[in-house]
Amino acid sequence: MKKLLLLSAFLIFACSDDDQNCFTIIDKIISENEFVFVGDFDTSNLDTDGSLNGYADINLVVSEDVFNSHNEGDGYCYE
Repeated sequence: MKKLLLLSAFLIFACSDDDQNCFTIIDKIISENEFVFVGDFDTSNLDTDGSLNGYADINLVVSEDVFNSHNEGDGYCYE
């Protein structure tokens, strides 16, 4: 019975829909008419004052509407 329970738990977690990537917006940049979120998957890379210390995991170009509807510190997910 324990084996069945463990197998079921493994399958539930192994088969989860994990097609989305989520990060914390740590900066927003407008460059050459592109709206860019600078993001960090692990916010432990921030200094104690919340500023960047040279680490960013992603630069994601988004639409102007998406850019304007999110703030630094917000979570953002994409597929």
